[in-house]
Amino acid sequence: MTKTMPKPGRLLDDDESFAVLGIDRHHPAVFEDGRRSSAQLAPGEWEWWYMDAHFSNGYFAVASLHLSAPDKNGVSRPTIGLNIARGNEKLVNQRLPFSVDQLTTAVDRADTAIGSSFFRSEDGLDRYRIFVDPEQNNGNGLDIELVRTVPSYRPGTGRWEADDHHFSWFCAVPGGIARGTLFVDGEAVEVEGNGYHDHNWGDVPMDHLLGDWLWGRAEVDGTTVVSASVRFRESAGGEETPLLYVARDEDVLIDAFNDQLVCLEGVRIPHPDTGKKISSDCIYIVEQDGRTSTVRFDGRRTVVAAFPFANSSDEWETWYARYLASVTLDVESRSGARIRATAHGTLENMDFFGRRRDEIAPERTAS
Repeated sequence: MTKTMPKPGRLLDDDESFAVLGIDRHHPAVFEDGRRSSAQLAPGEWEWWYMDAHFSNGYFAVASLHLSAPDKNGVSRPTIGLNIARGNEKLVNQRLPFSVDQLTTAVDRADTAIGSSFFRSEDGLDRYRIFVDPEQNNGNGLDIELVRTVPSYRPGTGRWEADDHHFSWFCAVPGGIARGTLFVDGEAVEVEGNGYHDHNWGDVPMDHLLGDWLWGRAEVDGTTVVSASVRFRESAGGEETPLLYVARDEDVLIDAFNDQLVCLEGVRIPHPDTGKKISSDCIYIVEQDGRTSTVRFDGRRTVVAAFPFANSSDEWETWYARYLASVTLDVESRSGARIRATAHGTLENMDFFGRRRDEIAPERTAS
């Protein structure tokens, strides 16, 4: 009998896939930011809504609301992630578990609540409110309004598939104005700056499909940048799918993915928990219509947040790391004008083969 080979992983961008998913290639819809997982999460399903923001007073914040499939004991625990930093100083780095009866969601828009905290659309894809209740979290939390300033984004359909399973990504707010209040140990700090929001979901644990990823975003002198390099496991074909989105107001300067660009990695440093060397520096290079553009994310060899991430492997732990990066933009616009600028941004590394469970700090032995 001939063995059927698994379908290699790819980012879907064909017309049939858009039709099957019921989405428009050029016009992202409000429902795409609503709940996309099943009403009762099936084994392997997950979903989350994420926001981060850089503020003018040097503070940086991340908030995320997560849904996860029932564990082996049949228990599903939604969680809230909260990270607050000032410069390179970590102030808050927490993941808070709740019971499933404290969760409510909507399918027609982003409106997810866990306990008294929530991630909510208040005007389609244009305006959001994100609230993490400090009363639930020992005086730590945030209350942020996020107003979109550039078009919503997804590369192709935003759906990566391998062997009939998927994970999906919708970037509702690639860049926007973020303002409100941070709460750190009971102290309120008023903030204003630039923010970002995306939405992720899938029907199988990501470690079944992926080896690792790099992701970054920044607001550089009024220009929004979102980037990623997603790497499938060898068992899922081993393909790398880089992407880069650059926009200024309503003008999308770069929307490139797959073989339209390359991502080159630079300096690698030991992960603070595992000791394994991970990327802290990368550069994206795009050539379109005779124009060459580059965007570099330099994590400056300093991890500002790190933690293990839930996965399904009995052998490997997944580890996450975040850098407060220096982001340098060198982009040629369609008119021939050159945009050169540098600002702070975010660079993340998610490593699904971060550490063997029976070792302390091994070198990387798998890809």
